[in-house]
Amino acid sequence: MWSFPERAPRIGWLGWLPAVALAVACSSVTTGCRSEPAPPPNVVLITIDTLRADRTSPYGYAKSATPNLQELADEGIVFERAYANTSWTLPSLSSVMSGRYPSEHGVRSWQDSLPEEEETIAELLRAKGYRTAAIVGSYPLDRVFGLAQGFDHYDDEMTTAMIEGDGEPRPTAAEPTPASRASWLLRREAGDAFRPDAVVTDRAIEWLRGDSGEPYFLWVHYFGPHERGKRPDLTGAAREEFLAHQVEIYDRYVEETDRQVGRFLDALRADPRYPRTLVVLHSDHGQSLQEHGMFGHGFDLFETTVHVPLIARLPGGRRAGERVGGLVRNLDIFATVTELAGVRGDRPTAARDLLDSDRDESDHVYLETHHLLGLTAKKVEVDGVERRVGRILRGIRTRDTKLVANQPRQVPGQDGGELPDAMVREDTRTSIYDLRRDPGEINGNAPRPEQSRADLEALLERYDDGSSQRATKQLDESARERLRSLGYEP
Repeated sequence: MWSFPERAPRIGWLGWLPAVALAVACSSVTTGCRSEPAPPPNVVLITIDTLRADRTSPYGYAKSATPNLQELADEGIVFERAYANTSWTLPSLSSVMSGRYPSEHGVRSWQDSLPEEEETIAELLRAKGYRTAAIVGSYPLDRVFGLAQGFDHYDDEMTTAMIEGDGEPRPTAAEPTPASRASWLLRREAGDAFRPDAVVTDRAIEWLRGDSGEPYFLWVHYFGPHERGKRPDLTGAAREEFLAHQVEIYDRYVEETDRQVGRFLDALRADPRYPRTLVVLHSDHGQSLQEHGMFGHGFDLFETTVHVPLIARLPGGRRAGERVGGLVRNLDIFATVTELAGVRGDRPTAARDLLDSDRDESDHVYLETHHLLGLTAKKVEVDGVERRVGRILRGIRTRDTKLVANQPRQVPGQDGGELPDAMVREDTRTSIYDLRRDPGEINGNAPRPEQSRADLEALLERYDDGSSQRATKQLDESARERLRSLGYEP
């Protein structure tokens, strides 16, 4: 119902005609009265490597200070149950950039590179007229692995060793072996493996201040609390002491990264383009800190390594302070960014827009990690022939239950065919966890889970198990040499 102030001047009905006529005219798409459409938003993606959700203030952690992450959370939406679909960097961020599972984009090991036919966020936004830039903080994101596609500026210069070693990588043998691969990985980590978070912030601010155009997409990747100072030669008590120190210092690394993220966010907020900017902060995976007797990531699918922080600050500060409790995935970042920017790719993706209020809550997330390198494979005898056998972990995480299948898989490139089906069945182990009663995932044989084992196994069957993994991009000799210079064997 219309209402007017009591003392409003009286206007005869003829006096309203010009305004009514204007309103009617401006409702027509054939007139020029409509306001101009809003410009596409700027997009900033902040990735903090190896950051557990439960070690940050927005997710209730009080033992260390992450005030800058908290401030961003207060400005945006916190997704409380966000999951990486795998627990190590390269395949996880390949999924973020493509919106597709590893079984679709094919990146599952260090021997893989994101194929050129994949459509990345950067490619789609650049085609829309965006300026695109990335500043990455560690060698797993070197351009040789395919994540640079679509970026006008891709800064992947590393400066700092990960482990103690004997200097720069050297040319590799023509025929690599598992031992030479391990040696090269160690030498690479002893060379230029990452760069400090402060340097990443410096480079990001430098790019931001040097680019005044709109719209733009800026990806800033921090090495974050990733373990460093590795000592692969340690054994016994010395190794236990080293790991205890790594666990102890994890929170300090998180605090330092928070300071550097805060410094970057301060520069971002001072930029006049900030009100029109989408900021998404997340992690590629978490970190086991001696839970289940393990330290590191990539080797399991426990909550410690796949539950990640995910915060989205929307243009104009819309929906500030909101918390979303449904299951979401890192790869949903793809659809969220492209939907907001108004771009569409040609390839189907699994990603769903995080900001779509009409979307149904996901009833599960799919998880996987592959251990098919010489570093993790074991030697077994099959029909009198020695084979190298690794493992694939595949999982389904619902709201209150998780199933993980641990399956043996032969390392590719060996003679003799695949492993016998009987051996695979006999050596496959399946665990099921009741996450309401057992949040620490101690009992892998939950007696009364929320969902039955049969239901979860049926969900798992929807996803590619890796037995028919499609071929990834074939690297030319130049690309292979670059991989070798990094310490990897293509």
